[in-house]
Amino acid sequence: MDLAERRIERPGQRPPRAGDLLVSAPGLLDPNFRRTVIYLLQHDDEGSAGVVINRRFADDLTGLDLPQWVLDSSPIRAGGPVAQDSLLALAATETTPVHVRRAVGPGVCVVDLEALPDEAPFHPLQLFVGYAGWSAGQLEDELARDDWAVMAADPADLLLIDPDRVWQAVLRRQRDTTKLWATLPAVPSHN
Repeated sequence: MDLAERRIERPGQRPPRAGDLLVSAPGLLDPNFRRTVIYLLQHDDEGSAGVVINRRFADDLTGLDLPQWVLDSSPIRAGGPVAQDSLLALAATETTPVHVRRAVGPGVCVVDLEALPDEAPFHPLQLFVGYAGWSAGQLEDELARDDWAVMAADPADLLLIDPDRVWQAVLRRQRDTTKLWATLPAVPSHN
């Protein structure tokens, strides 16, 4: 086996579930998902859906029918290539009022944007434009190709860490060889 055929051995993966992270492998070159971290909102027999948590959204959301405190203080991220006209909000479960939240994973909930009060009742709140989605079995095929690694999420990953640093931060805390991905240059020819 020559050096080009060698690869970092990866431990077996557990099946993904809502509340997990999907971390793109360095070899995943699709521009929609290169070096992305996706927070899974759903994974079942019907398919999977999540939001990219480490891409900033470049456009302006003024003019939306949202309380001003949301528009003024909530970072906006590009959640994925599907439904670019949709808006989703995630927040910390412990600080979000019960009547506007639906739990997703440990410490994280989806926020009902239509039920938000005009006053700022909680922080942090993250807004996502669009989402990533997979039909039934599609994510399993991508996992079998080693396009993604399934990792445990920490609420700070999507609520507190600078999105430009999430991919490396999540990888660095791993206890297996996937932590080495964080050391790879973004553009291999710049090595």
